[in-house]
Amino acid sequence: MTDPSLAEATREGMRRARAAGALVSFDLNLRPALWPQDSDPRPLLWPALHLADLVKLSAEEFAYLAVDGEEATLEQLWAGQARLLVVTDGAKPLRWFHPDADGEMPIYAVPAVDSTAAGDAFVGGLLHRLATLDAAPDQSHSERLNHLVTELPRLHATLRFAAACGALTVTRQGSFTAMPNETDVLAFMEAYA
Repeated sequence: MTDPSLAEATREGMRRARAAGALVSFDLNLRPALWPQDSDPRPLLWPALHLADLVKLSAEEFAYLAVDGEEATLEQLWAGQARLLVVTDGAKPLRWFHPDADGEMPIYAVPAVDSTAAGDAFVGGLLHRLATLDAAPDQSHSERLNHLVTELPRLHATLRFAAACGALTVTRQGSFTAMPNETDVLAFMEAYA
């Protein structure tokens, strides 16, 4: 997203995924040092945020976007396709937002060895769980996310699995090598039940 042509290629990929019927997610992964000095990334970020059904932000990224306050930022996000925003904050509770509801939940307290891939593991676990949800075949992804929020125990279980993926990852060194498989995650969740 740091260059207009890269940003457009990302958005085009998101549009094509949506046209093919895929759930479109967007993990901002904002790295200010990669942007040209004295540039404001927000104009390139918002068009991509508007194309996603699901958005994952770190607390720092949410604060960065919320120049006019969180409520205004949420209104701007809901003006696009998004129906679920998840905000992670390291070892602090995660927050989730939907146009009709929001909540907060604790995550796993673990000794951190390397946080490099925590967000990627979280998103991977979240998308894995969303892909395996039972849903009517004719339901759109927005409808599935809306339905998920009406079943809070199911939403919390989905977010808890994703949080376990992130937590387990930070207990390991590396990025790709730290990524857990489902068996590892389920055993971790059982141990921390």
